[in-house]
Amino acid sequence: MKIPRSAPVGSVIAYEYLWHSQSGIRDDGEKARPAVIILSVTHEDGKQIVYCLGISHSEPRSAQRALPMPIKLLRHLGLSDAPSWVYTDQLNVFVWPSPDLRPASWLSSRPDAEDSCVIGVLPGDWFEMLKAHLEESHKLGRLALIKRDG
Repeated sequence: MKIPRSAPVGSVIAYEYLWHSQSGIRDDGEKARPAVIILSVTHEDGKQIVYCLGISHSEPRSAQRALPMPIKLLRHLGLSDAPSWVYTDQLNVFVWPSPDLRPASWLSSRPDAEDSCVIGVLPGDWFEMLKAHLEESHKLGRLALIKRDG
C-alpha cells in the first residue's frame, strides 16, 4: 500500500479511528473507517503530527456534533450511499504515518483507491465548512483529543 510522504490534509483516508467513547477501553479502532485529515503539523524533529476526524454511518446523538455528508460527496469518494456523518467533536491525534492506516480499497470503490490509504480529496468549500464546524466545537468546549501514539 502506498502512503504519501506527507499527510494529505483535506483528504479522506482509510484508518482505524478510535472513538472517544472507546478510548478508555481500547488502544486501537474497532475497524477501518473513513477519516478526514484536518491538520498536520511538522515538528522540528521532523515528526508529522496529524489530526483527523472520524466518519460514521451512525447518526449523532443530541449531545454530539457532526456534519452530514451529501450523497454527491459520498459518491465522489466512492463510499457507500448510506447516510454518513463527519464527527467534529473528537479528533484522533497521531504521528504520520500510522500503523493504523489501511488500504483505501477496503472502503472505497474508486479505481485509484486500489493501492493507497488515501480515498480522495474533499472539495475545498466543503473542507472549509468542516473546519469551521470543528472550530465551533472547540469554542463551545465540546472537542475531545484522542492521542493514539508517540
